[in-house]
Amino acid sequence: MRIGVNLGPTGNWAAILEAAKKADIYGFDAISFLDHYQAIKPEWGCVCGWSVYGALAMLTSQIKLVPMVICRLNHLPGVLAKETTMLAMLSGGRFELGIGAGDYFEEMHTWGLPVPKASERIDGLKETVQVLQRIWKGEAVTFEGKHVQVHNGLCAPAPERAPRVVVGVGSSRRLLHSAVEYADEVNVYANEDLIQEARREIDASGRKIVLSTFVWEWRDDIEEKLKEWEQAGVERTFITFWEPFEQLERAVNWMSG
Repeated sequence: MRIGVNLGPTGNWAAILEAAKKADIYGFDAISFLDHYQAIKPEWGCVCGWSVYGALAMLTSQIKLVPMVICRLNHLPGVLAKETTMLAMLSGGRFELGIGAGDYFEEMHTWGLPVPKASERIDGLKETVQVLQRIWKGEAVTFEGKHVQVHNGLCAPAPERAPRVVVGVGSSRRLLHSAVEYADEVNVYANEDLIQEARREIDASGRKIVLSTFVWEWRDDIEEKLKEWEQAGVERTFITFWEPFEQLERAVNWMSG
């Protein structure tokens, strides 16, 4: 089982940087952050954003950089194209696009973004990824989708290798059914029923798709659960660690044991 480290929201950049460097040295598979731009309270900071991944690309050497997850509605397709391309290059191919359809509606209302219906968000995500997968090949893309329109879009230079696409499904069965058509990996909440359903959807798709899970904390039964999930076909689990990130050492002991 590969373990991704999701660092819980904090405004303490120094703590984030120290934890990220440790995770890199300890051999964790990936590091991630939530993609939230709206702080609920001034004292509840959230270190995240493209600049954070750029900094970590320069300050780490092995660990993958995988947002959990970028909200598609927060970013125009052209911004996604350029930022993901640059991060793929800066990280030496370690950046993977963790992306979702968007469900933090308070944030969208705050910043004046419309909240489309669920079906529109899910279809819009699919169209966005379809555009990006062509852009990453260095193509000039014209795309006339229902939700995304691009006219001779070109993002140069193209990355040497296209980023993997990890779709954060959470508990949305509708998004899961759509994501298996285009994702390299689907990530669901660590619930046995969701894991089994995702496994069935992946098998039915006929595509080679990695199944991963997301957990909100290093809980008491996590070691036993990781073994169960692995037997169910889960290849990677993103576990949230909270400041001061002391549980990283416990996770390392599990990986080495």
